[in-house]
Amino acid sequence: MRFDCVERRFARAFGAYSGLVVRHPLPFFIIPILITAFLSTGLLRHEQAFMKDELELYTPTDAKARTELRQLDHLFHINDSDPFYATRRYDIRRAGYIIVTHREEDADILNPLVMHAAMQLWSIVQSLTVEDEEDRRINYPSICVKFPIPPEFSKALHSLFAPNMTTPEEICVSNPLVEIFKLLLVSDRSFLNRSIDEMTLSQFSDAIQFDSGGMTHLLGGITLDDDKRIAGAKAMLLPYALRHSSDNEDSVAEKWEVRLADFLLQYDSPIIRASWWTYETLAAESARDRLQLINMLLPCFICVSIYTVICCCVFSWRRSRPWLAIGGVFSAAMAIASAVGILLMMGYGMTSVAYSMPFIVFSVGVDNVFILLSAWRSTPSTASFEHRMEETFADAAVSITVTSLTDLISFGVGCATPFPSVQMFCAYAVAAVIFTYIYQLTFFAAVMVFTNRREVANRHCLFFTKLSRSDARKIESGSGKLGAAGDRSFEKNSVLARFFRTTYSDLLLNPMVRVVILTLFVGYLAIASYGCTKVKLGLEPNDLLPDNSYGKRTLQMAEKYFSDYGSSLHVWMYNLSENDVAPRRIWNVLEKEIELYEHTEFTGGSDSWLRTFLAFVKQAGLLITPENFVYILRNVFLSQPQFTKYNRDVVFTADGEALDASRIPVQLRHVGSANQSRAMRLFRRLAETSELQTGVYADFFQFAEQYNAVLPGTLSSIAYAGIAVVAVSLILIPEPVASLWVSFSIVSINVGILGFMTFWSVRLDFISMVTIVMSIGFCVDFAAHLAYNFAKGDNIEASERMRNALYAVGAPILMSASSTILGVSFMASAESYVFRSFLKTIILVILLGALHGLVILPVLLTMFYCGGESKATKDHLEKVEQKLQAQYANPAARTASIQFLNNPDLYSTSTEYSLSTMEFNKKIASSQPPEYEETIQNSLTTFGGPAIAANTSAIMIPMRAKLKYPTTMRRDQPPEIYYPS
Repeated sequence: MRFDCVERRFARAFGAYSGLVVRHPLPFFIIPILITAFLSTGLLRHEQAFMKDELELYTPTDAKARTELRQLDHLFHINDSDPFYATRRYDIRRAGYIIVTHREEDADILNPLVMHAAMQLWSIVQSLTVEDEEDRRINYPSICVKFPIPPEFSKALHSLFAPNMTTPEEICVSNPLVEIFKLLLVSDRSFLNRSIDEMTLSQFSDAIQFDSGGMTHLLGGITLDDDKRIAGAKAMLLPYALRHSSDNEDSVAEKWEVRLADFLLQYDSPIIRASWWTYETLAAESARDRLQLINMLLPCFICVSIYTVICCCVFSWRRSRPWLAIGGVFSAAMAIASAVGILLMMGYGMTSVAYSMPFIVFSVGVDNVFILLSAWRSTPSTASFEHRMEETFADAAVSITVTSLTDLISFGVGCATPFPSVQMFCAYAVAAVIFTYIYQLTFFAAVMVFTNRREVANRHCLFFTKLSRSDARKIESGSGKLGAAGDRSFEKNSVLARFFRTTYSDLLLNPMVRVVILTLFVGYLAIASYGCTKVKLGLEPNDLLPDNSYGKRTLQMAEKYFSDYGSSLHVWMYNLSENDVAPRRIWNVLEKEIELYEHTEFTGGSDSWLRTFLAFVKQAGLLITPENFVYILRNVFLSQPQFTKYNRDVVFTADGEALDASRIPVQLRHVGSANQSRAMRLFRRLAETSELQTGVYADFFQFAEQYNAVLPGTLSSIAYAGIAVVAVSLILIPEPVASLWVSFSIVSINVGILGFMTFWSVRLDFISMVTIVMSIGFCVDFAAHLAYNFAKGDNIEASERMRNALYAVGAPILMSASSTILGVSFMASAESYVFRSFLKTIILVILLGALHGLVILPVLLTMFYCGGESKATKDHLEKVEQKLQAQYANPAARTASIQFLNNPDLYSTSTEYSLSTMEFNKKIASSQPPEYEETIQNSLTTFGGPAIAANTSAIMIPMRAKLKYPTTMRRDQPPEIYYPS
């Protein structure tokens, strides 16, 4: 059963459209250029449209963490003017740190020499200045967030200096240990008149009464003595925080962070080594790859152009088509420029991930050049120019439409994914695919018209000078003899195509080879399925950075020395005034809830205002009741200076008579990239089962959300795109069986990509997700081209269909795959995992797609194809064969050959094209319905038999029948008869 009504109408429409292009090619050539020139002006706002890489771009838009963060900020909002308490901070904007280690790896830093070097480094950092909008010099103390001096530090300072000494109440966010060490050094007290070497850190530590818990978040790689006191450390943290509440403050803070990074890049000390992380690190370091990719665009364009020109040239000055190849490359480049330009003009932003789009779309956009060129070569050279163009577009445009639609659907589905960076990438890709399709049917079609006119006019492929027939033959034949062989460029041009039709097809039709291929295919599916079970999920923060980035080294240092002391988990209970906990007391209920989150697999203790409040009440000898609980908390406890940090942990009702919300920071421990998702699920599960309305949030939630979203997002995107692509295939590919095998190829290729990317160290994250979804369109390109050509024609055996399909698209598929890999290979110049992941998955897509299109799909289609010649046709052929056997009993007729007088590219002296008259007419009969038997037999009687000279006469077909030539002739494939309507 065939469903070719849509395909036939599409082919007819494109054939008619080609006539318009042939008659008026100039507008189709000029208008796309003018449109591209206009839309390219949008590229001027490229810098303004660039969006810095921030975690929000890699967090799902529907992530629960976004809602949790908004609720936390609404209830317990912290201003830049508030005192800085690290455990209370949930906003990481304009905050960073410097990790100081000894010059020798893993050496102890708790000695005066290292402390002195760290203090000097911090002093220089504090003195770094930038200019604001009014050209004022701004240093760190001018824009820092203040940190209140803890009482223990004040006590230590007073004990070291004088009881009446006054100290500032607040200092800039930094490491208090370094600040106090600096105060000691600049003091002129006799206590410090001794040599710095005589004053050991242990004495200093004794003076300020530090135990092992006091500095754990500022010292890394700590070793303890028998009394659980700090005996040594291998790393020190120097944190900073900048004000950013206003646009002006944020701009100055950004300048200062860039200035800090520039300074530390040049900083060198013989004693210490500095590693640092700023809020600008991710954006600044990923921008390096962006610039690298921009620089690679021109070399990519040149290399793909050269390769395409080589593929379009043969040993003939007339039949080579270098300008056609360049036109195809320019068509793809114009499409990308137009797509990016129009979206930038519409106000779209652009991320670093989107910079990989031109390499992908450009490489794939050039592929259709080979399909159109192959279709042109398949037309008879003696037919009229208009007829050849009509056949070219009718044959190739449907195939191109199928692949363009599938690419469009794949990228369109990608636009619906929840990741903002993926949405931007796919939006640009959708626009580029649309413009690529339009420009190929307009600009490139016009280039084809000009090029093919030049070829028909027998002009030089480069200089357009007129070639004499004798000169052309001398150049192309390699000798000065005109001979019957004549122009052999066509024969040379189709070597690869003839290989696919003959040698390669014969190989695939061999039963033993088929068994081997199917066995290997089953093994491929088994290995790929095993790889799918081992796939790793999620993108780690350091994967967004280049390999040699200072940020990546800093994250590794933080993982090594500070992994045990992570950030805080914020747990809050809200709408408490609406909860009736009687007869229990609210503070007892809150205490029970807090205990659930403490000392789990991923947490330590908490800094609970409630426990401190209860201890304060007990020490003060106060009695709390449900009636006075809020009054004592608000007016007595929180009014004490030492409890100031708890002011942002409680929220009262509007009238101040009841407690409405409570927040407790819980210390996180041992939460790494491998268990972030599990930790987040644990905390949320505890919140969901809580008696009170509870929310939880930690800064790693935004990254952990992608672990939960990427797998279901990938599977659903594959399902949606797959269904849509199958629908397109069923509509435009005449044979339903071929469409179903294309669908099977989609599943097989995606299983292979998922499985083998595991063995290639590529995780399933938002990057590989978009390439997998994209692969649905790309892998269909090869399968659809082959399936469409396999499905063409009526009453043809499966083996002959396979030969015709491989002959038509085998070489274009091979060229397309190689040109795509060549184009995307320039992404290897980027150093980050993101672009390497793109490169690896695209290579897998192309290789597996080509493998299915050229090996697996031809075997499956021929083995399971149910069509072929009808019974009536077979009976008819048997009768015709019997008559032909009787008619051509004489030796002359049996050895007669056909001279294709209406095709100057083919000459009867070529052994390959020799065909007996009987075989030829048998082939004619095989392509016609029974009602034409009498007409054919009359032709054979009149012009056949002994009257035909063995090597000179030609078969003439009567009435309105014509010969339709394939692109090359073999003894088992003569031209077919067809009767125009």
